[in-house]
Amino acid sequence: MTATVSRPRHRTVVKRIHDSSGNGGGGSPLATTRAALVVVLGVVGLVCLVLAALPLVGFRLIVLTTGSMSPGLPAGSLVIARDAAAPEISLGDIVTVDRDSAPPVTHRVIAVEPASAGSSSRTVTLQGDGNSSPDPEPYTVDRVGIAALAVPWGGQLVFAMRSPWVIVGASIAIGLLVLWTWWPKQE
Repeated sequence: MTATVSRPRHRTVVKRIHDSSGNGGGGSPLATTRAALVVVLGVVGLVCLVLAALPLVGFRLIVLTTGSMSPGLPAGSLVIARDAAAPEISLGDIVTVDRDSAPPVTHRVIAVEPASAGSSSRTVTLQGDGNSSPDPEPYTVDRVGIAALAVPWGGQLVFAMRSPWVIVGASIAIGLLVLWTWWPKQE
């Protein structure tokens, strides 16, 4: 007589994961809208954090107020400038030079030479792309802002974001979105 050993049959159970709507995938339009808004606001928040942190790592935001760098950078353009020592200046760079008695100037370098023997200072001649002649006087600088990124018309968004109406409206919208996101879901 032979004995047979019966082995239990193993079944693999596959469970389908359902979302809260119970329809197996897409979710309700409200949940999808909520998720999309959270993602969009998350991205906007991340951009704001990056822009706010730029000065901590040697960058600054400059909004061009005149058309002297037109047509490539019209008035209202945003320039993100990296703080740099004068020896880093090259011909063709777009630089921002701080001036004692006037607002900073952002123009292209058309000439650069050492200010004096053994000095790290440079004398730079600048000219706006939209100007027919160089700036009246060259500038002697130790440090400048060298354009790392320029966004035509980007400065208009910066100015718009500084408006009290935009700040209040954005604060209310963010508050409502946070409230909506954390509000208990009805089952």
